[in-house]
Amino acid sequence: MALSYSLIKRRNMEKDAPVGSKLVYGSTRTTSKMDLNKLCDAIAAHSTASRGDVMLVLEGLIYILTERLQAGTVVGMGNFGNFRMVAGSVGASTEEEFNTSMFKKPRIIFKPGILLREVTNNAKFEKLPTVTVTVTEQCDKEHVY
Repeated sequence: MALSYSLIKRRNMEKDAPVGSKLVYGSTRTTSKMDLNKLCDAIAAHSTASRGDVMLVLEGLIYILTERLQAGTVVGMGNFGNFRMVAGSVGASTEEEFNTSMFKKPRIIFKPGILLREVTNNAKFEKLPTVTVTVTEQCDKEHVY
């Protein structure tokens, strides 16, 4: 399977690019979405566990991830990867001036393990078919056809 992409003409973001110059960039597009129920069905189809069993395990995983990430723990999942929560802050002149309100919004970082790195290393790309628009509607983006 391949990642679908389309081409979009955007402002040239290269260093020292002439003002107003544009380049054609590839932009990947998702073609479908798998919700938790469909994920459980797919996992159950490839194992001896029932859909309900898979759902219980995934809900338990989400509960433990939430609990452990809030406690500052790196949650390792073997070859799948690791989850951790990080937050930066704005600076203070002295230690006395620093307080916890200076932290920016925390975010969860996922570092893929060996299995998922293989997916990215072997990625293939497939151009989406061009769609002709027949409605006379204003669009502020420039497209490449």
